[in-house]
Amino acid sequence: MSVFWALYAFFFAVPFPMILYYSINYAGGERSALSLSGPYLALTYLSVSVLLWTYWLARVFRKWVLQPLRDERRTRRLVREGMLRDAAVIASKATGKMIQGHPQLSVTLRFDNLAGTPIQETLSIVDIQPTQRRFDVGKSVRLRINRDLGTLPVLAIDGSEVQKDQGRWLLAILGWLLLLAAVVAYYLLSYHYEHGGTGWRFLVFFHPLLICPLTLLGIGWLFGGGIGKLFLGTGDVLTLKYGGHRTEARLLDAQQTGTYINEQPQVRFELEYEDVQGITHRATVKKVISLLDMGITKTPVIPIFYLANQPQKVAFAADLEG
Repeated sequence: MSVFWALYAFFFAVPFPMILYYSINYAGGERSALSLSGPYLALTYLSVSVLLWTYWLARVFRKWVLQPLRDERRTRRLVREGMLRDAAVIASKATGKMIQGHPQLSVTLRFDNLAGTPIQETLSIVDIQPTQRRFDVGKSVRLRINRDLGTLPVLAIDGSEVQKDQGRWLLAILGWLLLLAAVVAYYLLSYHYEHGGTGWRFLVFFHPLLICPLTLLGIGWLFGGGIGKLFLGTGDVLTLKYGGHRTEARLLDAQQTGTYINEQPQVRFELEYEDVQGITHRATVKKVISLLDMGITKTPVIPIFYLANQPQKVAFAADLEG
């Protein structure tokens, strides 16, 4: 997610609910006693709020602090034990960024996946030996593909040097501690200025202490895979791309489901295809289609990727190759 979209989502998750709540409940300067929760309901709201914030902070800690350590360990294992593949460089350009004094490149590679299907992938690579021009178009490089496609990362350059950005990692720890302090401070400030001698009865369902963590978790789900499931029609994108076979599927039927995302309809596709052994399978794919791309619903044949051991799991090749 870009910085702009991250800040945009953060505004609607935290400042926006606060603006709404305080402008509605304290419009006249004082809160009406009729808007207070009952004692037991207030304790329930408080417990749920603490659980939601704890869960969200734990997820952030895992992503910001623990995941870099886990990724470093997994990448080292991938470089040692991953399946070797020869890849051709079909595009390469400098991003303009320097990482620890070395240029960063955006390199597009074409190679065979674990099932022997030709695919391509674009990687951001820090070239520590730029004078060797190893990533010029037409050159060949060796890759390592993770045999366990359920574990990230799935791809690495053979012989890569793995090194954690220590400064960025320490900043992540500091950032998480500031988040923790901000949440604790908001609880204390809310109680100090809102309790009015009634304890936690000022807590209602739409209080930011409840709505903010709920919204943050929802946004995390959407951008962490939920949107992919709606638009691509599958939650197994990496497995299909790196372990799937490519074939042509016949379109049997295409109907709108009635669901719309940003005024774009979700369409259910009924497909039929033959696997590498000549066995015919039928599969259903639901995905959100742009209004400009609705012509695909009239296309007799659609290229797809499928899993040999799970033939019902398919994805459009255009979604994986784009």
